[in-house]
Amino acid sequence: MDDLFADDPPFKLHRKDAPTTSVEAAKDISSGELKALVFRLIKKSADEGITTKEIRALYPTLAYSSITARPASLEQEGKLYYLGDKREGCRVMREKTEHSPKYTICPRCNVLLMEFYNKECQVCK
Repeated sequence: MDDLFADDPPFKLHRKDAPTTSVEAAKDISSGELKALVFRLIKKSADEGITTKEIRALYPTLAYSSITARPASLEQEGKLYYLGDKREGCRVMREKTEHSPKYTICPRCNVLLMEFYNKECQVCK
């Protein structure tokens, strides 16, 4: 499974105006390994799901952004989804499977987000 997660190019891991130390760190990090770690934990959490806060509690030595930066790309790749529920103020992530709900809930206004609107909230728009 881990080989499914290629490293992101270093330029995607730092700002254009980032200090030299950030640019060098981006070259040294394995974003693919971090993404695989986050995905394994999401998968392991099953229907209960997991939050970034819970993952960070399991791996306190990892930098905050090492964990919190991964869910966005996993969601774009269609590997996870958010149903709309939260724990301790954090959105709960779940693995997206063929049996996953075809809807989500807007985290701001709790309105059902329909697939035919590309899951864009029509209320908060």
